[in-house]
Parts: sequence; C-alpha cells; structure tokens
Amino acid sequence: MSNINKQALREAAEKATPGRVGDRIDGSGSIKYECHGYDGSLVLRTDHKNMEYGFIGDNSNADELFFRLCVPDVILALLDELEAAEKRIAELERKEQHSDRQSVIDALASSGEEWSDIEEYMQKWDAERAAAAGKGE
Repeated sequence: MSNINKQALREAAEKATPGRVGDRIDGSGSIKYECHGYDGSLVLRTDHKNMEYGFIGDNSNADELFFRLCVPDVILALLDELEAAEKRIAELERKEQHSDRQSVIDALASSGEEWSDIEEYMQKWDAERAAAAGKGE
C-alpha cells in the first residue's frame, strides 16, 4: 500500500499520553520547540516556560485543528479500521480466486473433459496463479 510503518505508528500511539498535547504542558522548565513543514516553513513554535504556543503562517488554523485532532486514540482507531479493511480485501480476493477456479473447473467438466485431465490442468493453473501472485500481478 505505502511505506507507512503501521506497527511503529501503533507502538508510538500506544505509548503516548492520552489527550491533547496542550493539556499536558504545565509551564515548568524552559523547553522551546519549533516544527517546520516539508518545505522548511515554520508552522509551530512553542516556549513552554512562558506558555507561549502557536501555529504560524497562512495555514495556521488548519494546522492547529489537525494537530489537536491527531491524538493517540484517533490514530489507533484509524489503524484498527485500516487493518480490518485490509483483512476484508484479502478475504474478498481469496473468494474471487476460488470463484474463478471453480468457474474453470465447471467449464472443463461441462465440455466433457476427463477428471484426471481437469486435475492436471488445474494444477498448472494454480501454479501459474501462484507465480503471478509472487510477482505482484
């Protein structure tokens, strides 16, 4: 699908403190943090000691909304939904392959082929499908 490391994302979300990040900052210390976009632009600056925090730039409202909505339980729920969808896709693909295989058997049987010939043909057919699956076809 993509190069997202779903297991690493799940582990990080499970270890993260629940809730919004802003709810966990108590103002002690002098931690300063900046977050930059892929294009290098500054999108977030925080100074925890002075409790200054804000998104910067033309897209600051959308950036802040996204940041506040991406909490661990949301990420875990999305990963669970993705996993369920991937399992369902695999199940449907297996059913489709079985249906295709059965259609070939039915066609050969109705044409009067001998069962031993059908078995031999299906072994070749299965081997070709397995080889194609290994190549990502």
